[in-house]
Amino acid sequence: MNLPNGHLLQNGKYRLTEVVGQGGFGITYKGVWFTEVKGPLGTIQTEVPVCVKEYFFKDYCYREAGSFAVKVHSETGRTLFDKFKEKLIKEAKILSEVHHPYIVNVLEVFEENHTAYIAMEYISGHSLKYRLEKEGILPEATVLKYVHQVGTALQFVHEKNILHLDIKPSNILIDKNDDARLIDFGVSKRYDIEQQETSTTMLTLSKGFASIEQYDNEGTQQFSPCPDVYSLGATMYNLLTGKIPTESILRATRPLPRPTTLNSALSAKTEAAILKAMAIVPGDRFQSVAEMMEALDLPSLDVSHSAPSPQIASEPLSSLPEGDETTLLGAASSPLSGRDEEDETIVSRPEETEAPQPAKKKQWWKWILSLFVIFAMMGSAGLYWLRHNKPAEPAGQDAPAAGTAPKPQLSEAGRTPVKPEKQPADTLAAKPKQQTNALPAAGRPRQDEKKREADKAKPVQQPTEPTVTVKPQEPAEPADRKAEERHPSEAEIEARYANLLAAGRAQMEAGDYQAAKQLLTEAKQTKLTEEVVRLLIANDEKAEAKRIADRKAMYEEKMDFGQYKIVRKKSSGRYGAIDAKGEERIPCKYLSVGKADNGRAFERPDNLFDIYKSDGSLAVEGATYY
Repeated sequence: MNLPNGHLLQNGKYRLTEVVGQGGFGITYKGVWFTEVKGPLGTIQTEVPVCVKEYFFKDYCYREAGSFAVKVHSETGRTLFDKFKEKLIKEAKILSEVHHPYIVNVLEVFEENHTAYIAMEYISGHSLKYRLEKEGILPEATVLKYVHQVGTALQFVHEKNILHLDIKPSNILIDKNDDARLIDFGVSKRYDIEQQETSTTMLTLSKGFASIEQYDNEGTQQFSPCPDVYSLGATMYNLLTGKIPTESILRATRPLPRPTTLNSALSAKTEAAILKAMAIVPGDRFQSVAEMMEALDLPSLDVSHSAPSPQIASEPLSSLPEGDETTLLGAASSPLSGRDEEDETIVSRPEETEAPQPAKKKQWWKWILSLFVIFAMMGSAGLYWLRHNKPAEPAGQDAPAAGTAPKPQLSEAGRTPVKPEKQPADTLAAKPKQQTNALPAAGRPRQDEKKREADKAKPVQQPTEPTVTVKPQEPAEPADRKAEERHPSEAEIEARYANLLAAGRAQMEAGDYQAAKQLLTEAKQTKLTEEVVRLLIANDEKAEAKRIADRKAMYEEKMDFGQYKIVRKKSSGRYGAIDAKGEERIPCKYLSVGKADNGRAFERPDNLFDIYKSDGSLAVEGATYY
């Protein structure tokens, strides 16, 4: 399947030396680029290490023997193969125009052997995924350094209206200078000025690192840094805890554990930034990578040794396991046949489903032990009673008469320790005939021989018969009915789910988002589907939009002031400033607003002025003039 070592491409421009990785979409080779370097001594022929990625959709392709041409098995496969090849070429050309110290540079993209090739810098290093597997959880300072570098690269591509959409530890390489380099823009998107997507792509994601909106093509139709912000936060989570985050689409039912519960050494500031970056609703996240960077205590960057060079894009073969790639959604069948660590981690883990079982075993042993102790105590008490209360038998009494008296006494002795006072009075009265019949049968021989002892035994006999009431059998029939209720049929579940979903939608359309959330939550508990999770998220977004609109309705907007709005509060007539969510950033307590040299002057009731900068910070307090 692979091209042989020493194979030449582009008429001898590139020579492949070895395979360094392969997956469902392509094969990556290390190679040599034969080029010329011009300098003071003239033109010198030189060999530059490169990395060449061949597009090879292995579930649909095969390599023709002898010609090395890539062929497709069927016409259906041909359509899919051509679509992805076109996408790969387009994205590679976009990336070839992007040069940054912390992004692997694309040197060239070309077609050959009926497929496409990308020539990139060769990086002598390893991925963060490889390092995490070898070393375990990374130190917080180290992660912050790499995040600063990757964040800088993301800000750069975002300025060019490009989203990466596949940020994860395996797509961040660490070079020989211990600098992070962002790779694999294979699923990236570029947007034009009108904010419409220009690159074509299928729905793709990396489970655990992809934001909720990436599960729907419509979620990334408009340019927004929020998906990359989520993935960068998820990458930090993975590197600092050693755990792949809960998949975003499942977090409605499987909450994300706080990072400090997995790594107690993590600072509160870093944890807060991770959780905000990974908020399910995009509007609750940082709205740019720059905003996320400001929330972290990042070290300064030294880019003196990080300038782009032709020597840097792969890693040792051992750190590039087959199948470590992004999952494709939307194809007729999944093209990924390799196992992906990100895919495996979202399956129900054994420790989550089986952990309660040992506790149940302990409970059963406690019950068995308790019953054994109770019966032992009852037997001991019975023996003790017989030993001290056995009546003297007259000589010559026949055996049957001697044997009838001890039987009820043995029964009484065995039952006496079982708290007879708890027997209900109505139970004693429920069987009067049975008691009266039992008393003469047990007591008649004793009345003729020893009346006083028989009289002593009678009170003990009275509670014995009621204790034979069979209480465990009473709930037998209702228990069966309850079991049926606990296990409704599949059709009943589907009907209930459909009714709750329809009612939730209706409440959403009516604007009653609280009622809609209750109905949709109940639908989710009845049957967990992607549809109901998305509706819950949409409902939360609409509810938040309504809350923002209601808050803004409390004010009269006057003018822009940096990222805020100067407003007049309707209820008090006082001036201040609010942010995009309608929250007061400059309190509405001022009589008037004027323009100052370094911001805006807000007049206080004491006729002094507080001067604010456009970022909402107070520059001068209590000025006499402005």
